[in-house]
Amino acid sequence: MTTHTTTTVSTYLFNRMAELGANHVFGIPGDYVLPLFDELIDGDHNSRHVLVCNELNGAYAADGYAKLSGFGAMAVTFGVGSLSTANAVGGAYADDTPMVVIAGAPSVDVITTPSRRKLHHVIGQDFDAYLKAFAPITVASHRLMSAETAAQEIDDILRLSYQSKKPIYLEIPYDIQTTQIPVADRALDLMINQSSDDGLKAAVAAAAAVLKESRTRTIVTGHLLQREKLTDQAKALVEGLNAGVATTFVGKISDFEGHPNAVGLYMGAMSNDATLKAVESADVSIALGMSFNEFDTGVFTGKMGTDQHNIWVDFDQVAVDGTVFDKVYLRDFLPALISAIQSMASGELMVTKEDRRFCFQRSDAFEPTDAPLTIDRLFVQFANYAKEGDVFYGDTGGYINGSQAEFPVGMDIYGVGNWGSLGAGFGMFTGGVFAKEAEGRRTYAITGDGAFHMTAQEVSTLVKYDVDTVIFVLDNSGYGAERQIYPGKERSYNNTPIWNYEELGSALGGVKGVNTKGHVARTEKEMADVLGQLSEPKGVNIVRIMLDPWDSASFNVKFSEALRH
Repeated sequence: MTTHTTTTVSTYLFNRMAELGANHVFGIPGDYVLPLFDELIDGDHNSRHVLVCNELNGAYAADGYAKLSGFGAMAVTFGVGSLSTANAVGGAYADDTPMVVIAGAPSVDVITTPSRRKLHHVIGQDFDAYLKAFAPITVASHRLMSAETAAQEIDDILRLSYQSKKPIYLEIPYDIQTTQIPVADRALDLMINQSSDDGLKAAVAAAAAVLKESRTRTIVTGHLLQREKLTDQAKALVEGLNAGVATTFVGKISDFEGHPNAVGLYMGAMSNDATLKAVESADVSIALGMSFNEFDTGVFTGKMGTDQHNIWVDFDQVAVDGTVFDKVYLRDFLPALISAIQSMASGELMVTKEDRRFCFQRSDAFEPTDAPLTIDRLFVQFANYAKEGDVFYGDTGGYINGSQAEFPVGMDIYGVGNWGSLGAGFGMFTGGVFAKEAEGRRTYAITGDGAFHMTAQEVSTLVKYDVDTVIFVLDNSGYGAERQIYPGKERSYNNTPIWNYEELGSALGGVKGVNTKGHVARTEKEMADVLGQLSEPKGVNIVRIMLDPWDSASFNVKFSEALRH
């Protein structure tokens, strides 16, 4: 990179974001943000533009990218662009993902000069409407108003997002976007929040005392381990204690599913019997980086800590048997606890390899037949399709079922999370495939047809950027999850339009047989054949999987019953 003494506000921002892991900016241009886009295309920095189809999808993509890389970014124009990202920003907030929505705004003079005029993209004459709208779903909703203070304000807001693992909203007026400011003379100081010394020592002592008196221990992994990149440290704790380890819906971490101490996927009363016993009947259960959310707790049917000792380690606090130690951060507590258990006696495991730990186990592999596909058999095939190094994103129905499948060590697995927005998973997938962490790895998404209808136009983005990937579409002609939540009624509002999904690649810009291919599977044998063809996919492959509209996994029936209102 050429050495300069000054740079534009936009390029300064791009370089700072790249330090956090965002080497791509998803974006839709618009008149108020065009100077920033010119800088994104032509500037001397470490970011590339990815043109998506709409702002909502782009914000989903930034979220999915951040889950792999550590930080994500979406650039939009004022108002119509800003508000279109809001659902995805809400999801990033709910599921603890650091990202930024950058919005180009009218010039400083226009914003600060009273007038009767009503500008386009502005709600009445309230230029602050979008700052207010994003305030509840971000940790910072801010507008730059001076080039002189822009660098410090950018550093502060990015730092806050990275510290808290939450999204931010940043408006940059048109006339500031290309204003020259000094280049950064040092790396971004993250100034990560530190734990209270006394609180940390007390929390570790209380946890160690409980663990010392225990024989059986089970650790339940949460998504915050992924956000804080603490998987290796969590593994050290599992092995140091010889504890059983369960994964969760939002914190489905493959390194613990293929681990010798794996006890399965925990979702409260929705869990397999052996998993439930290992978590809720151990002498002590440890919720590690897990929030008290509805999906991970099986719609709050979990009883961790009811008849046992419990250590609950959230993002910024630890609770030991109900005693809360505030301002104790997961990132500090975990290594300190590992040090404290070095001489502790090894625990006893509660689950054997013969116990059933997942609904769809790899050991359930079968000889495919000509029988029609069912969810219960299909996801066994998916479990055995998976291999070390894969990157998998699931969307609603695809992820609800995929969460119950056993996957091998070394995969990255993400889905709609506790937010549960239809279409989010495929949008996230569209972003995730661009992260450097996905380079050279097999990527695929599993989505239901109802969810796919929401964000399917991003197939064209995957085609445009020559991504080698697979999109599995579960075609049951509607919103399968909704049918199970509200059963016994055939309602037209749950029946989606029928698309020829296998033809979408060519319809959205690809050349059939060259950079896109469609597949249809109706039987187990057809599905096995398709999976064999896609062991190393080239181009954008769309697999239409034909299912009975009322077919549902036995797990999903139970889960849906719990979700009924």
